[in-house]
Amino acid sequence: MTTLLLIRHGIAEDPRPGQKDSDRALTEEGWRKTRAAMKGLVALGYVPTRGFSSPYQRAAETMVCLQEAAGAFPMETRADLMPDGCPPQVDLWLRGLMVEAGKGEVLALIGHQPFLSELVFHLTNRHAEMKKASCTVLRWKDGAWIFERQYQPSELRA
Repeated sequence: MTTLLLIRHGIAEDPRPGQKDSDRALTEEGWRKTRAAMKGLVALGYVPTRGFSSPYQRAAETMVCLQEAAGAFPMETRADLMPDGCPPQVDLWLRGLMVEAGKGEVLALIGHQPFLSELVFHLTNRHAEMKKASCTVLRWKDGAWIFERQYQPSELRA
């Protein structure tokens, strides 16, 4: 069974005048808390075999935290994981990945709000509160995504 980890980026700096939203980086606190949350996620047994991240800086930096915790794994940047991503389009892409996914594969997607909670609802018909550095775990079974668990960042850091 394939596992999908939907992870929201960590705490990012407030926007500065003239700064593009995509250039906002994790704060020092964001790095610290996100590193701790990703270590906790890996300690729970969720070790990604592939990763996909929004091209925004804070999402890429969150992926760095996950790779520090889990070790190196192949990762790609995907524009459709940005804040205004389209859940039905990502659903089609994920279904294509499931055709080629090996048994026991763990895919990590790092993105933003409101897209991630909309994607969870689209895939599972369940609402999930996506705090920064939180993780929603879904499983692929018999052609459908099954909601397994929502981890708040404080649970992951514990």
